[in-house]
Amino acid sequence: CFKTIVIDEAHRTGAASYQKIMDYFEPEFWLGMTASPERTDDFDVFATFDHNIALEIRLQQAMEENLLCPFHYFGITDMELDGVVIDEKTEIENFRFLVSDKRVDYIINQMNFYGYSGDRVKGLILCSSRKEAETLSGIFNDRGYKTKALTGADRKVEREAAIELLTKDIQVDIDGTKHGDYLDYIFTVDIFNEGVDIPEVNQVVMLRPTESPIVFVQQLGRGLRKADDKDFVVILDFIANYKNNFMIPIALSGDSTYNKDNIRRYVTEGEKVIPGISTIHF
Repeated sequence: CFKTIVIDEAHRTGAASYQKIMDYFEPEFWLGMTASPERTDDFDVFATFDHNIALEIRLQQAMEENLLCPFHYFGITDMELDGVVIDEKTEIENFRFLVSDKRVDYIINQMNFYGYSGDRVKGLILCSSRKEAETLSGIFNDRGYKTKALTGADRKVEREAAIELLTKDIQVDIDGTKHGDYLDYIFTVDIFNEGVDIPEVNQVVMLRPTESPIVFVQQLGRGLRKADDKDFVVILDFIANYKNNFMIPIALSGDSTYNKDNIRRYVTEGEKVIPGISTIHF
């Protein structure tokens, strides 16, 4: 019999697999750990642990106490092709727009313009589907980048090998020429939303729509870990037609009241909400 059982990613305790474990074991004490205790399915994670909060630190406080890397967030309008706005419906209706040369040009131009911190980019690109991730990775490779698409179908050893290539130190000449085996970007779908620690990531590109403040914070968190030679992380969010952009200031502010006046203020004065040198631009 265990006296204490610790559950990481405790926001998942609403899942049947977690419930099965918690029904089976009867420790004296359960300790849950999570960066996002709120869920989108109304399951009460706090009730699972009898509303006993041993310690809580939110994004703003973590930034205030200099526990996280500063970030520069850019909410970028995605483009129109032949009168079609590139958004969450595009893949279903016309996948070719998502992977067209014009859209790839647009994405690369934004990535180069906003840049990164460090001697070379070590980026994550979050896509809506496996098909989009794999296709875009191939196109980027044809453009001279070194990238790899990773999905839930890939084995752990393949993921670890890709992460090592993404984060390794290599020789970079003054003219930007890189030497050795490395990756510039990893294209992925859901596997890096949570539970993966890659402190060296200095650019996160979101090509998928913002589904909720919870998921947004999880994705943002992929770049907030501190690392040597990394002064900040750049977040590029291609937020299509801005339909859900109200979720982003809610996520960054920690305000879950959904008060319209507060949301409007966060959109226009976002940088005042986040401590330190981090910035928010729409």
